Amino acid sequence: MTSAPSSGQPTRASSNPEPTLAQRVAGWLGLCAVPLIWLLHLALGVTLVSTACADAVKQDPMPGWHGTQWILGIASVCALVLALVMTYAAGRAWRKTAYVAKEKRDARRFIAWCGATASVAFTFGLAFSICILIAVPIERLCTAFD
Repeated sequence: MTSAPSSGQPTRASSNPEPTLAQRVAGWLGLCAVPLIWLLHLALGVTLVSTACADAVKQDPMPGWHGTQWILGIASVCALVLALVMTYAAGRAWRKTAYVAKEKRDARRFIAWCGATASVAFTFGLAFSICILIAVPIERLCTAFD
């Protein structure tokens, strides 16, 4: 029985391993999903504030200032947690892809870097938007809709 020659060098498959599907998905989610979360949060905030301002002008109690603040608070916490999880996953995927990719001009490495960078930037944008909605009373935001 003959066996394969055993040299101390790794085989071709293990010398240049591919990033896993989970790493590729995390990179693309960081690139696309986190900006989408920020955009949806911003749209929800503008919609709720404009509705609350219009209801205040008409003296309609639905949903009211208090209800709008609760909805925005819960939506903000959910969006921030989701964005932070995706940012963490995109960052890990970038580090692992950069470790696997031997060339600096590798497309997978670039996509992973873009995913990590975009997710961090839009998570900061989301946190800034949340701070604006928390720090500024909704009544002051109504002046923009008058």
